[in-house]
Amino acid sequence: MRQASPRPSTAPSIWPYIWLGVVGHLIWGSYPVLAKRAIQEAPKFSMLVFAWLMVVAGGLIVARVRDGLSWRQMAHTLMRTRTLWLLSLFVVTRSVTNVLAIDLTRALWVQLINLMAPFVVALLGAWVFDQPTPRFTYGALVLGTIGSALVLVEDWSQLQANFTGQDLLGLGTAMTSMLALAMYFQLVRRSHLQHTSGGLIMAQQGLSALPVFLLLSWLSGENWGAWTSISLGGWLAVLAVIFLVQVAGNLIQITALGGVSPALVTNMMALRLISALVLGWLILGEKLHTPWQWLGFVVVIATVTLYLHLQRT
Repeated sequence: MRQASPRPSTAPSIWPYIWLGVVGHLIWGSYPVLAKRAIQEAPKFSMLVFAWLMVVAGGLIVARVRDGLSWRQMAHTLMRTRTLWLLSLFVVTRSVTNVLAIDLTRALWVQLINLMAPFVVALLGAWVFDQPTPRFTYGALVLGTIGSALVLVEDWSQLQANFTGQDLLGLGTAMTSMLALAMYFQLVRRSHLQHTSGGLIMAQQGLSALPVFLLLSWLSGENWGAWTSISLGGWLAVLAVIFLVQVAGNLIQITALGGVSPALVTNMMALRLISALVLGWLILGEKLHTPWQWLGFVVVIATVTLYLHLQRT
């Protein structure tokens, strides 16, 4: 009598997390453009006070309703999980330096610096956390970065002349923000390995960021009365920053990083260029003008698509 061959075990699919990563990157790609438009009228630090307040509320709701945590369990996790508090250090650093960089220099330059994060994430994963790097990651990151540079730079002959002292300060601030982002990706992954609720991570990040931005708003002497004179377009940008980017973007990003390797998710960061360019065109009037820019756009899209296909096969 023939024995039935054992059925192969089926591993959970990573593709739902990959597509969440795609959506999350498209949302976060819109952040420099939306924030640049918003802080043209709204005080930047007080705007982020409201944004992180909504993140706290959203995270607590997700932790209570979706993750089924009691208030006692949340308090216990917050007090006992040291990784969450270490994570907050990088989240707050990332948030502060990112908005400062956007205010100091062009939004697209900030996005270009952000696209360097996958290199740092891959190095951190290999050198610090002993984590395997997905296939073809380095080659795809190099091609994606080259394509992004071609898209963002319109006139290479005038590249150096375009950098003012404020631009250099903004780019340095963006570099600090990118380094904080790289550590954030790695630490979120480790929080989920400890079975930490994604909603609770959101809430804890907000609780850490709120007093920082309140203090920065007070120290910088922001005029909160400016909120009474914001135009409709300014309000739309502010609401998009708060609810689309900070609340939805954070939740989607944390969920995606909990299911796949940080190096794989961050390799898709080139997708942020799509939403940055589209919204930059519609909101800030920035367009692709030269054939080299269009070539760079094609290189970025082709690289990301091919990389995802190779990972699947």
